[in-house]
Amino acid sequence: MDRQKELQIIEERQLTSVMNETRWKRLVHTVSTTLPYLPPYQIKYLDEDTLFPSGELSQFENLDWDDVWVESSLRSIEWIRLRTKVLLYKGVLIDPDVYDMTDELIDILKKERIPFIQNGEIIQVYGYVRDTGIFER
Repeated sequence: MDRQKELQIIEERQLTSVMNETRWKRLVHTVSTTLPYLPPYQIKYLDEDTLFPSGELSQFENLDWDDVWVESSLRSIEWIRLRTKVLLYKGVLIDPDVYDMTDELIDILKKERIPFIQNGEIIQVYGYVRDTGIFER
């Protein structure tokens, strides 16, 4: 999306920026180099109603974590949801293992001073918000 369209959407919806490209890059780098498994995620871009990579937040490790963080689209991220638990398949007949990375993700976000909201096993990081007071609850 071009910058002019972004600014128009931000102004029309009266949004405030919470993240910038540098902070998104640090988050992506730290998660991909620190965690043993990459958390399933869901991204909402400013100009799109469709969620990426799909409308449903997966429970399985996301192997293309680094590929989707296209630098030109970082500033267009309205929010991202991260699932704190990932299912790891061991075989067809065996139940998957559950790896809980809640504490590790929260530590990363706090260390990088990235505001977030946690709701159960979902952590939501915002690029833009209407009310920054949502982080005080």
